[in-house]
Amino acid sequence: MRTRIGVLTILGLLTLASCGDAGASGKLETITGQDVTVRMFDNRYEYNDIKVPVGGSVTWLGAGRNAHNAEDAGGTWSTESVFGTLDQYRGDEATITYDQPGVYPFFCSYHGNADGEGMAGVLTVGTAE
Repeated sequence: MRTRIGVLTILGLLTLASCGDAGASGKLETITGQDVTVRMFDNRYEYNDIKVPVGGSVTWLGAGRNAHNAEDAGGTWSTESVFGTLDQYRGDEATITYDQPGVYPFFCSYHGNADGEGMAGVLTVGTAE
């Protein structure tokens, strides 16, 4: 009986470990395309390294239980400007078209900051020099 409980405990711990937040590892999850969708999970973006051409768009999609958003650390764009509020919940979409080339660090105002800590990433529009 003791052996069986030990095996079940180990299997349970391995299952919990496999459900961990891959985005929390610090690894850059990259997406590139003309028009991309980025899901905003609880405390992480699906992709934190986003590349679109000038004129490309990103659809910021709520996918977590809590409110999320995306804001440019430099203040030039925010999902609030197209969605009407900072609070995006599961299923809420805000699509932004990016017409100016550049590198835009972004963050969720609830779970990250403009210094790139927490729920944050980098959007590159056009080619980065």
